[in-house]
Amino acid sequence: MVPGIVECRRFNEPEEVRCLQSGAYCRVTPTGQGPFEASLTTIRMADLTLHTGRSSPCLGFLSSAVDRAMLLLPFENVDSLLLDSVPCRQAVVGVYSGELKLLLANPRPCSFAALALPFEAVDSLSGPPAGSKLFWPGSHELLQASPSAWNRARHIAWTAAETATTAPEIFASAQPRHALQDSLLHAVHEIISAGSESKVRACRSSQARRRIVIGCEEYLCAHKDRPIYTEELCNALAVSSSALADAFRAVFGVSPHRFLKLRRMSMVRAVLRSHEGPRPLVKSAVLSHGFWHLGQFAHDYRETFGETPSETLVRTRG
Repeated sequence: MVPGIVECRRFNEPEEVRCLQSGAYCRVTPTGQGPFEASLTTIRMADLTLHTGRSSPCLGFLSSAVDRAMLLLPFENVDSLLLDSVPCRQAVVGVYSGELKLLLANPRPCSFAALALPFEAVDSLSGPPAGSKLFWPGSHELLQASPSAWNRARHIAWTAAETATTAPEIFASAQPRHALQDSLLHAVHEIISAGSESKVRACRSSQARRRIVIGCEEYLCAHKDRPIYTEELCNALAVSSSALADAFRAVFGVSPHRFLKLRRMSMVRAVLRSHEGPRPLVKSAVLSHGFWHLGQFAHDYRETFGETPSETLVRTRG
């Protein structure tokens, strides 16, 4: 790798995906069968940062710094991907600005590219259409890009990622980075040039559902050291159980009960993987997080993480 310019990272545990580059914060909850796997390749240029990555099935909450604008290009299995409760289609691009709070659900493995720009340089670098509200502070939109523009951006992003992986020293020189930035900005301009005519419209109730799920995420973060159940979330957010269920199914494609169960399983896994204190007992960790059927828990745990709880403990503590 080239320090400060090119970085390639792999994640095998959900809690490893926390503080990412460009001031981004991500929390993921795995939902697939087998071990969680994710990767992220970063290339930093003069005024632009390119992230490309892959992830096994998960539910995610992503937030970024207020001084960044970002384009998100989903690539793989987009037909099953949900972005802020909106089902994606081929060639859909997310445009976010300012303090981003993005909710995503990928029930199948996905790949993506993300372009991060300094907020103060958005107009000069990307050239949005005159009068466009894209990249206004706090804005977030989904655009339906033309197939040619989307394919061009995809090709540039993944070719750059492959080069960063196989020959990162190429980007140690300023000129290749300058040429890559120029190509990416040209692709960005092509994607957003259609402006409001290409916006993917969300249903009117999606914003209310999004606010409920974001409120749940913030409450869970404030009480991250103990199990949370559906009734407590409803009371904390002053919403009915049906409204909570409707929001989670629309945004994440799962019930709040299922989401909270996955969260509690991840909390058990974090206990078993911890190197602090005395060696934990699997049974104690499971019971303390609200699971009373040990056989069912072991089955669900293996379905989600690809190993039994005791295998996690042995691999961690020996």
